[in-house]
Amino acid sequence: MFFGATVTYANEDDTEKTVTIRGVDEADLSRGEVSWISPIARALLKARVGDTVELRTPSGPTTIEVVRIEYPR
Repeated sequence: MFFGATVTYANEDDTEKTVTIRGVDEADLSRGEVSWISPIARALLKARVGDTVELRTPSGPTTIEVVRIEYPR
């Protein structure tokens, strides 16, 4: 997964969330857009569907699984 991708991932309780990786000045969390340097984007970069990755959060590390990756057409 690379810059510009929209990624759906599942957290440890199988709740799915979707984010789009944007540039620092383009990201808008209210629209589900995160900066490529954010912790979630850094955890997801280069991941593929089915991969599990560790996300470091203020409350400690958690594991997330990449469910879907889409790129703009």
